[in-house]
Amino acid sequence: MLLGMLLLAVPVGLLIGTVGVGGVLLPPALVHLGGFGVPAAAGTSSWAFLFTGVVGTLAYARHGTIPWPLAGRLALGAAPAAVAGALVNGLVPPLVVWLVLGSITLGAGAHRLRRGSGGDRTALPTATAVVTGAVVGFGSALTGTGGPVLLVPVLSLLGVAPLAAVAAGQLIQLPLAAFAVLGYGTTGSVHYGLGTLLGVVAAAAVVAGARFARRLPGTRLRQVSAGLLLGVGVFLFTLPFLPS
Repeated sequence: MLLGMLLLAVPVGLLIGTVGVGGVLLPPALVHLGGFGVPAAAGTSSWAFLFTGVVGTLAYARHGTIPWPLAGRLALGAAPAAVAGALVNGLVPPLVVWLVLGSITLGAGAHRLRRGSGGDRTALPTATAVVTGAVVGFGSALTGTGGPVLLVPVLSLLGVAPLAAVAAGQLIQLPLAAFAVLGYGTTGSVHYGLGTLLGVVAAAAVVAGARFARRLPGTRLRQVSAGLLLGVGVFLFTLPFLPS
């Protein structure tokens, strides 16, 4: 079981580094492969995403692709909302959460596939960015999926360029995961040892994913991210019906 989860951490990191949506795979793996309860799976995943956030931020910052003003405003809203999301985990039916996330992800993927609808913005109005960060922080901490999973689809719908959205998603993992761990840690729902192993493996793969994303032309990155968003959206719709 441990080996299977460690192997899964590789595609998780690759997808986080490339298009930002890989984190959605980790909590279900901890539930279905590791036998974790939902809060423990979300808390342990959040701890692992601290590692991918640090490495992803450094990888994108090194090449000047992080839209710092946008990322900072998103983080301002995400941090406090992440604590709330962690504390109410288990009160909201998982089916509702996954269907909402699936709808957003499918919508963003379909939107990005439309000709000329990819968007090229690297900034948003302050209020829009803070509110977006709060929604993403709450939803991501609630599910333990990491910031980019929800942030990238939402930014896509708001017209933000694909590379800027993925780069901003790397930075937002840091305050979001830290505050989510704070919330889950108060109930003993974080397995730090396993989370560290998964985080280190995934973080190493993030570097390769970030390198791949930077080398892709904008149009091709948009196509790749659209296809993966659609795939993740379908996965989210089937997730509640997988056997525990």
